[in-house]
Formats: sequence, structure tokens, C-alpha cells
Amino acid sequence: MKKHMSLGILTLICSAAVLVGPGSAHHGVNGQFDLSQALEVTGTVTNIRLVNPHSYVYFDVQNEEGGVDEWRCELRSGSILRRLGWSRDLFPEGAEITISGAPAREEPHACHTETITFSDGRILQRNSAIDEEGVVIKEERQAVRSDGMPNIDGNWVAPARNRPGPPPGGAPGEGTAQAGARPPGPPPGGGGRFDFELTEAGSAAAAGYVREDHPRFNCKSVNIFHDWTFDQMVNRIVQTDDTIYVTYGFMDIVREIHLDLEDHPTDIEPSLSGHSIGRWEDGVLVVDTIGFEPGYLVAPPVTGQGAIMNSGEFHVVERFSLSDDGLTLNRSFEGEDPVNLVGSYEGQDSVNLTDAAFEDYACEDLTNDTLP
Repeated sequence: MKKHMSLGILTLICSAAVLVGPGSAHHGVNGQFDLSQALEVTGTVTNIRLVNPHSYVYFDVQNEEGGVDEWRCELRSGSILRRLGWSRDLFPEGAEITISGAPAREEPHACHTETITFSDGRILQRNSAIDEEGVVIKEERQAVRSDGMPNIDGNWVAPARNRPGPPPGGAPGEGTAQAGARPPGPPPGGGGRFDFELTEAGSAAAAGYVREDHPRFNCKSVNIFHDWTFDQMVNRIVQTDDTIYVTYGFMDIVREIHLDLEDHPTDIEPSLSGHSIGRWEDGVLVVDTIGFEPGYLVAPPVTGQGAIMNSGEFHVVERFSLSDDGLTLNRSFEGEDPVNLVGSYEGQDSVNLTDAAFEDYACEDLTNDTLP
């Protein structure tokens, strides 16, 4: 989701319900805003209110019909912002700003602020501190959050060396993976190896695979393993107390990792990303995912190479660990599929923190849109 609006400040508020008055509960950020969606809006400031429990910046946005929509975006509490050096003077009336954040679930012209960019190039984030000259004070990234958990919030991109290795099934013309045959080569997404054999059902599921079946050639995602590092797209993680939202820069995969659930529900709607529950174990985020729809673990870009498909019974456990400096996020994964595989599907990868902006992928394949 991408729009143009203005005036916003980076706000990823991770608090639980906050009391705003007798008998009245303040909605947590997860309930009020859809953090699984990215939003960007540009407009001109009309007002800012530095109040508690949350401040708001107000701005006018030109709509497609030539009119003006009145927007407001939520910031941190006024008390905190004033201590950080924020003031009304930072947001003069008529100033043009661009806010990046997440849309409100019910209010059509409201958002949760993550970053505010001014027309002069200044960028404010949720925790930005301002000096007496109005200059943003550069602070080192904190590897640990205030709740003691590793800080994985932010934008992440794979280094060039982490591009997926060659797909299994051999080079073009070497045939396809058969039942009982162990596919050679590393799994997608980085190092590791295949440690499984195909069952008869697994071999039959991918029989007749041709290049045109490849999901990417149809503007679709392949899987949550390949696409995390594919083409070095910028991925986005929004970390709250009870949910971690992961949005892939490639093909717009969105994952919700539920930290407040001990077990998966029984009525999961199958999807490419499945249903994920997570827990922190000694600084490692352990993510358990089931509820996958049948899809590709490996989808070769060439007809004649062996595709490998997962069934709806596929189950994977991922482990995310942050480097000591907080700048590299490592992942290992191990999956099992009693229908299509004998053994485990394993791999590992790494992504680095980046200042590069996250962008919706918005796939539009022009391969077959030939000139007359």
C-alpha cells in the first residue's frame, strides 16, 4: 500500500493497552494500525499537537480528484517528544513532509508514523533526539530493546554473496529429481544443504514442471526461504511486544509472527507464508510455522530441471539471531514434509541492516508485452 501524504515521525509504538481515563481503554498499536502494510504519504503541515498519551501531526494531502484530504498521523507521547527536543517549531504550518508508516485499520486518513522526511532532506524517526539548533542528534543503534529482547526492527537487505545458489536437479539437461534421489546443491537462501529424498508423492507433485510454471514468471512469490534474499530487495521488520511483522521486498510477502500464542489455531487458512508463532530463547527468535498451501520449495528457471514442491503438511522451524553489533540478522531453518519428503529441508542465510527505504514490489511483468 503506497500513498502520498505529509508530516510524520517514525513511530513504532510497542506498548500494550494504556489507560486514558476511568473506564476507558486506549487501543494498542496492533489494534488501531495495520503494521503488516506499508504506507507513504506526502502533504503540507496544518498543525501538530504534542499531547499524551500520543501526539498527532496534521497535514493536507492532495487527492486524485484534485481536492484535499485532511490527514493525521500518530507520534509518541508529547512528554517524551519534548524531552527529546521536539517542539511546534519543527513543524511550521505549510511545511511539506513525507510520512512513512502504517495505515489505520478503520480511519481512512490516519496512520502510525515511522519516519518523517522534510523537503530540506531532514529525517526524523520515532526516537530521534533534537539539539538546540534543531539538528537531529545521530545516535548509535541499540542492539537490545528496552524489554531486553534483541532489536530486529528495521530494514534488512542481503549482501551480494547471499544470492541463492543453483537450484537442485543439476545443470540444464541433466534431468529431474526422482523419488528416492537426493537432489544435489545448496538450498535457496544461502548456505546449508538438502538432507532429504523425494517420496513418490513428492516426485509426482512436480512431474511435468516447465519454465512457465515458475511463480516469479507469474508475479507470484516462490516461498519464504528463497524470496528473503532474492535480488537483494529491502525487507522490512516491525517489532512489537506481541507480534513481529515481516514484509519481504520481493513480491510483497507479508508474515505475522505471533509472540502471544503458545499453539497454532485449528482453523488456519492455508497460505504461501503459513501461520507463524514465535518465542525468544536466550536471545534467539524461534519461529514455528505450519498452514502452508501446496507450493514450491524449488522452482527452477529452466525446463528440464527438477522442481520440488511442498504439501499442505509442510512444517518449518526458523531461528533468527542478531549479531553482537545488531547489524546482521542470521537465520537458519529446518523443515519437514511427511507427504513429499523423507528427511529435512535445511538452510541458512543472513541479511544486513540498511538505511535504504523499503518499497512495495508492485510486480508488473512486461516479458510478453512485445512491441508491434
